[in-house]
Amino acid sequence: MKRTGIILTVCAGILSGMAIMGQSKHAAADETQSKKIRIGIYDNRAIAIAWASSKYNPVGEKMEEMKKAEADGDTKKAEELKAWGKSHQRKLHRQGFGRVPVDDLLAPVKDRLPEVAKRVGVVAIVWQSDFVGENVEVIDVSGELVKLFDPSEKVLRWTNPEDLKKNPPLDLEFIETHQDDM
Repeated sequence: MKRTGIILTVCAGILSGMAIMGQSKHAAADETQSKKIRIGIYDNRAIAIAWASSKYNPVGEKMEEMKKAEADGDTKKAEELKAWGKSHQRKLHRQGFGRVPVDDLLAPVKDRLPEVAKRVGVVAIVWQSDFVGENVEVIDVSGELVKLFDPSEKVLRWTNPEDLKKNPPLDLEFIETHQDDM
């Protein structure tokens, strides 16, 4: 009887210890869950589309300069502006249809990125992440960044993050060979 009591006491102690350890594991898991680092990522295509339709895109001014140069008979200036336009269009197509950095397009709104980060609760905003650990939560902030460019309703529809995810970026070689078709 005494031996059975000791065995029961030891078993009870072991079970209690296991229960406490299990609670500690759950508490640790809950703590890890609540302490996840939140990182904001964005789709470069959304930024390119929003920027192209924004006041930050100088193409309208360049077109006016080219018209003036042509009217003034300044063929050298007109040719330089045409070359700029072709180069600008090529770069924007790559950014808007492919997987290409858009740091230059974010430059005019860069000072507003901290307010976006604070509003959505992320500690950083980055273009992409090749690996994410268990303690990191990735948040798509594409839509919030697009809003920094004061987009029209049409641009908001074109840059909808869910729709962009359904259409993967185009291969850069494809963009290059179909440049004139875009």
